Amino acid sequence: MLSNIKINEQIRDITSEQLVDKELTRLFPRRVIKRILLVVPPDVDVSIFNYTTAKRGRCWNYPPYGLGIIATHLRDEGLSVKITNLNNEILKECSFSNSESDFNFDDVWKTKLSEEITDFQPDIVGISCMFTQTHSSAVNVCNEIRRLNPVLPIAIGGVHITNCFVEDKMSDILLKDFKKADIFFLYEAELAFKQFIKMVNRVASLNKLYQVFFNSSSDRLYFPEKKIPTEDELNIIPAHDLMTPTELMNYGVIGSFFCMKEKGTKITTILSNRGCRGQCTYCSVRNFNGIGVRHRSVESVIEELDMLRNKYDIRHVMWLDDDFLHDHKRTLHLFTEMIKRNLGITWDCTNGVIAASCTDEIIAAAAESGCIGLTIGVESGNSQVLKKIRKPGNINIFIKAAEILKKYEQINTRAFLMIGLPDETYRMIYDTVRLALKMDLDWYNITIFEPLPNTPIFESVLQKDELNPTEFKNIKYNSGSYGKFQEKLNGNQFYSALADPFININLDAVPPKSQLNNIWFYMNYHLNFKRLYKVNNPIKLEQQLKYVQNITDLVAPEDPFPMYFCGYLQKKLRGKIDEQLIKRLEEVLQFSEYWRKRFEFFGLSADKLKSLNFSEELQYRLKPFSIAKNGLNTC
Repeated sequence: MLSNIKINEQIRDITSEQLVDKELTRLFPRRVIKRILLVVPPDVDVSIFNYTTAKRGRCWNYPPYGLGIIATHLRDEGLSVKITNLNNEILKECSFSNSESDFNFDDVWKTKLSEEITDFQPDIVGISCMFTQTHSSAVNVCNEIRRLNPVLPIAIGGVHITNCFVEDKMSDILLKDFKKADIFFLYEAELAFKQFIKMVNRVASLNKLYQVFFNSSSDRLYFPEKKIPTEDELNIIPAHDLMTPTELMNYGVIGSFFCMKEKGTKITTILSNRGCRGQCTYCSVRNFNGIGVRHRSVESVIEELDMLRNKYDIRHVMWLDDDFLHDHKRTLHLFTEMIKRNLGITWDCTNGVIAASCTDEIIAAAAESGCIGLTIGVESGNSQVLKKIRKPGNINIFIKAAEILKKYEQINTRAFLMIGLPDETYRMIYDTVRLALKMDLDWYNITIFEPLPNTPIFESVLQKDELNPTEFKNIKYNSGSYGKFQEKLNGNQFYSALADPFININLDAVPPKSQLNNIWFYMNYHLNFKRLYKVNNPIKLEQQLKYVQNITDLVAPEDPFPMYFCGYLQKKLRGKIDEQLIKRLEEVLQFSEYWRKRFEFFGLSADKLKSLNFSEELQYRLKPFSIAKNGLNTC
């Protein structure tokens, strides 16, 4: 791993100090850093970017929370900091453009980057790369900075950089692709980056560097010792004024529950703790953040919420935490303070929570403090699979959590499900179907397993030669604006078969990858859309209409299935269906044999929607899954 790298864990001897001093002087001849430009690359490069999706405001547009924390630390040292969010610039220009022919993806971000470097004259540029799908985009940004200024030092960090750097078979690829980057900062690097700058400026002695690799030096120095923030050091409010929180939702979306709020609601993100108690083999959180969970103080979190509400008119936040409900006592304290302050802010947990934390006491307080949406991490309904992936939960815990959540109708309840895990059979997948039916939550976010670098499961897949580690663009989540299902949806290719995927097959066989898309579609229809027939609670009907309307307008405007059920919910709630919706549905079915056949397979049609008399509820209860014919009964 990382050949030709000289590792110095301690640099106390004079020779090592001289070596570091020489390297810092090479990068910064004047030994002065006063201005730091922090850059958010576009989420993807031009080869993946979809103009139509971005134009309708579907793309994620998250604030750069981590860079905001770094900015606060640097400002406290008296340094000048600026954050340039190139992803937001792309989405903004796309929103204002008249047509795709008038929009040039690369010109937008390159022009903005050039302006910032020319006007701000930074002494160093820091780039954050969070996701594998951003790999090529971040490489392009590094290369463009070097083209604009051949001597301007470039530092890069983030989850993706860390994951690839510490993964044996991917580190060489990373170093080759990012050859224009001078310095890599690994893991949570706000303290390490601050220490580095102080050493450059000679306001700290040359006694220690942390989690940094000098990529452009001949010696290629690497200092692996970590300086990770303690709980006391987490009480930092990021520089929201540099993160433009009030405009991000104008050009994209944040989280999964934004559609439950009125259009125009100002939404942003907030982080109250770091890490996760779980050890899931498909997740890299534990490797990046370390073992356990570290919490900010409740007072610090409340202070940030109060500032967001009063200074920026934020009305809704998405918690970024990977284990938001981790500490029962602290969580109750936080919710109690939010209720007491009457902040006027609602919130959601798009990232998901651990089911065991969903007690009656916690969920009651969550509802009262403003929770409108919550997702449970379930993944599988098969005990063997749960054990293998080391999921912190079991079938009984999931069912109990669902029973508690259903008591609080104002919370839109969802669960993450995952299919296609290594060695998972048809029967195991159907166990997940059965569990989902029994939990009876509002919606299920179903994804096909995708191995991420620096996870235990990634290495096992790599050893089986089932993955090309150089194809970063293909290592990404299935959901979201650049997810694999969005790509297939745009090409009407994600559901190719006209058959029940669980019929006439060996249930103990592992589905081929080519069949997973069909299983996904079948599960999505039966667990999400078909379930809508039996929803009668007015509050839940309103929630589901908002979500399905969001799918119809933003997520999949060419997919007739959400159109049909959006019309169904409109009729059930309002007594009539929007005529434009009917027209859209009829046009899609008239001109697409692909969709027409799939509608016929499920017994749907535009005429049936127009003549709804709500007898479907009875049909829903009487007609089980067709897979019951294969000896598998529904719950």
